[in-house]
Amino acid sequence: MRSVWVLLALLLSPGLAQEMTPGALLQMGSFLKKINPASYLLYAAEAKDYVEVFEPFILDVRTNEERARGFIPGSVQIHVSQVPDRLGELPKAKDKPILVYCGTGHVSAVVAAYLRALGYREVKNLSGGFKSWLELNLPVAKP
Repeated sequence: MRSVWVLLALLLSPGLAQEMTPGALLQMGSFLKKINPASYLLYAAEAKDYVEVFEPFILDVRTNEERARGFIPGSVQIHVSQVPDRLGELPKAKDKPILVYCGTGHVSAVVAAYLRALGYREVKNLSGGFKSWLELNLPVAKP
């Protein structure tokens, strides 16, 4: 669990790597080796069918400003920085499908890895993020 926090902090705060102990860096490296992108990446072309068939919890980790411009219908917004404190809002069942997205898929990849490390087994990251969703003219809701 500690390695998850270290990974999240490292990716969100680049200067932190210089402050980490060698042991913590090795532990983070071990965690990264276990991540198989093919097991959690979902391309926008597949996402609409995935949402319809599996009815995942859809987690939008973008800012309020980004969400105001549109969002995936049925999604719940929890900004990336609030995810650790708002885990109680996620499905209780660790095998419930979760689709995480951000603007481009980079930040949501970190959140997806974090949730997997916490034991959520069916977490998918929307590759290309909301941008790729828009490019395929998939359904968008507005506040």
